[in-house]
Amino acid sequence: MVLLLLGLTAPPGPMAQTPAPSAITPETAPAARARAKEMHEAAQKRFEADKANCNTRMLAIGCMTAAQDRRTAVTSEAQALQKEAARVEREARQAKIAEKEARRAAKAQEEETGRLGAEANHRAKEARDAAERQRRLAEGQSKLESRRAEAAAERAEAQRKLEENRRDDAARAAGAPERARKKAERERKYAERAKKIEQRKRDYAETLKQRDAEKAAAEARAVAAAAKK
Repeated sequence: MVLLLLGLTAPPGPMAQTPAPSAITPETAPAARARAKEMHEAAQKRFEADKANCNTRMLAIGCMTAAQDRRTAVTSEAQALQKEAARVEREARQAKIAEKEARRAAKAQEEETGRLGAEANHRAKEARDAAERQRRLAEGQSKLESRRAEAAAERAEAQRKLEENRRDDAARAAGAPERARKKAERERKYAERAKKIEQRKRDYAETLKQRDAEKAAAEARAVAAAAKK
């Protein structure tokens, strides 16, 4: 509106031909500030020209007042344009900062969610591994007990047969010294075989025990190595 009035009250010139500014955006704010500066400089030059012109007139006071009013109007419009451009740029900077903070917060939340999920998965895996180790340990213990029970049953059966043979041999020994001698010889051989069998069973049981211990140690080393990773 100010520019339109200037165009009606002043001679044609650069200021009178300047169109009204459109809405300022962050992209056009630098140009608006430059335009405001140009308007201010043009207003000052116009005032100097008007002042020189007024000095040649009879009614210089009214002429100077009109010239000052024109300069004030254009200067005010330039200042308003400058302030509006500064406001748009400031709000644009604030919007960018807010957007950056929002992205940073979203990224932090995403990282926290991923970390919690990874920790939960790790704990679940550890629980599954521990349960599997416990199951294997229980299974190994069960097999060991089963083998021990079988070995005990075999020893009991061997002892039963040995005692039965002893009774039979005792009964036959009463009939003849030769049978007694043969009985003694059979008992000796049988005892040796039983001793060897017993020794083999003890050796086998010891081997199983050593294998189970080595297996448990290997599993413990594997768990320790996994915990260090």
